[in-house]
Amino acid sequence: MYRDEYEQWKTSDDMAKCYIMATISDVLQQQHEGMESAADIMMSLEEMFAMKSRTTKREAVTAFMNLRMKPGQAVKEHMMKVIAHLNIAELHGAEIDGETKIDMVVNSLSDSFDQFKLDYTLNKKEYTLQGLMQDVQSAEKILVKGKGQEIHMVGKVATVKARQKVKKQQKKKQLGPIKKETKKVTKIKGKCFLCGEKGHWKRNCPKSQNKKEEGRR
Repeated sequence: MYRDEYEQWKTSDDMAKCYIMATISDVLQQQHEGMESAADIMMSLEEMFAMKSRTTKREAVTAFMNLRMKPGQAVKEHMMKVIAHLNIAELHGAEIDGETKIDMVVNSLSDSFDQFKLDYTLNKKEYTLQGLMQDVQSAEKILVKGKGQEIHMVGKVATVKARQKVKKQQKKKQLGPIKKETKKVTKIKGKCFLCGEKGHWKRNCPKSQNKKEEGRR
């Protein structure tokens, strides 16, 4: 009785081995042709591919966690990359809950979205990936608009300064060089009543001064 059951199991097992060997590559066939049962082959294959799957899953999750938005990169382009990495990670067995996904995506945004990150952290708004993409794109439009206004204001200030400089230069040209005031020296006309010479008066006459000095002595 037991022998009949064993023979039946053996026949079924051999058929299973044939089916398995027919579906794997030549290299794998050579590695598994000496195994006794179909169960041994299945366990060996599971160990081989489970290890590869774990490695691939770890690499996919690491790539998703390390993904960072580049300065100047469009939000839509970055978000599409994030979703692609996330799908690959989940395809290889990674289990990431919805809240953690959103946290990781928000943290991957560039520094220009610091205000958005702060609002998200404080308010803890619940998002889907699609909803998050829409809000981040709206924030991007505000940032671009604000940057354009800032550039416009800088240009406007520079234009005003240039105009003021031109006006100053024109004003200087109209006024011309500034003339220094010079004191006019009045020439003394007539003769001195003391010495009879021209060019000075009696009070400034050298002879008058000499007489004063002699009187002091």
